[in-house]
Amino acid sequence: MAAVPAELLQDVIFGIGSGDENYLGSGWSPAEDGFRWMIGTESDLWLSNPGPGDAFVLQLELAPFCHQPEVPSQQIAVVVRGQPVGRSVLAANSSVAYRIPGELVSGKAPLRIVFQHPDAARPTDHGHPSDARQLALSIRNLRLLRVTGELAAFRLEGGRGVTPAEVAAETGMPAAQFLMQFESLGDNCEFGLVQRRCGAEPLSLLRFSNIGLRDLTRALETKFEGLGESDTLHYRTDDSPRREYVLRDSRYSLTFHTFLYYGDVDESRLLQQQAARLKLLRRKLLEDLADGEKIFVFKRNDPPRDEEILALYAALSRHGSNTLLWVVPADEQHRAGAMERLLPGLLKGYIDRLAPNENAHDLSFDLWLRLCLQARRIVPAQRIAA
Repeated sequence: MAAVPAELLQDVIFGIGSGDENYLGSGWSPAEDGFRWMIGTESDLWLSNPGPGDAFVLQLELAPFCHQPEVPSQQIAVVVRGQPVGRSVLAANSSVAYRIPGELVSGKAPLRIVFQHPDAARPTDHGHPSDARQLALSIRNLRLLRVTGELAAFRLEGGRGVTPAEVAAETGMPAAQFLMQFESLGDNCEFGLVQRRCGAEPLSLLRFSNIGLRDLTRALETKFEGLGESDTLHYRTDDSPRREYVLRDSRYSLTFHTFLYYGDVDESRLLQQQAARLKLLRRKLLEDLADGEKIFVFKRNDPPRDEEILALYAALSRHGSNTLLWVVPADEQHRAGAMERLLPGLLKGYIDRLAPNENAHDLSFDLWLRLCLQARRIVPAQRIAA
């Protein structure tokens, strides 16, 4: 297996008994159960120097103090050794990550990281008379990862879509076999249906599922621990004429198609059977992640922020030498069919349009095939098993 593109160096847990006080400077409240608040307008901490690296990724698990409508969100700017590396506006719990250039970490001195949060507010001003702290964001976890590999920007230009026959001609394998080397990370069924049109039917946990980005990142970080347990698994029937059973795991707010229909199955055994299936698919996904041979496809009709994608990339990289292909609509700077390498193991592809959430079958099939070929052209051949 190739080298992991993002190596975990430090993993700081915050909260009572975690030892996080060993890293903290000013601008922090006392530790609470599983987290600690950033207070005032600035907080800082110190990390041991991680040594040389081409680049680094700083990943944070944050929750903003909000009170509608007066305090709808919190800003945060991240500054490393006096240089800004990222800025976000957060209105909900988020996993975010920021790229740190390698030259900012050079030398042997400890790494000072400053969090600027100018929108901190006092709960006492918003109906909570017992808390006069000036709260900004709470933090549960901080991770620092080293990125290795080719960092120079690389881009393939866009163009027309391609057919399954053209895929076979370029790759030397049927389109169905080629598409088996990609795996969907959910949202709707769009990419799973691209595979189906080529005759590829991989067993995949997230192929026909829906999960929020933060929950997906958390699930990858915890290896989907507890997925399919009886106390978190529920079912219902949808509104279609055949009334398909839809499965939901509340631990990760994860919804699955079952392709099973009312009257065709024994409801008393449905959860038991589906729980066993989910556990099997979980094991398979973890094995695929450890192998590092697949390209994992991510798209969302509601576009995520760059810092959220970088957090997802970091979570994938912790399992093995995986590649994340992030697909977005084309724009003025990027024609449909174009592909960029943002980091080793992180690609961004541009498509003419994404299928609407209400009709995943209305997809841009030929452009999806072109993007898969583009990814294959960038990722070394040995990283995709035949």
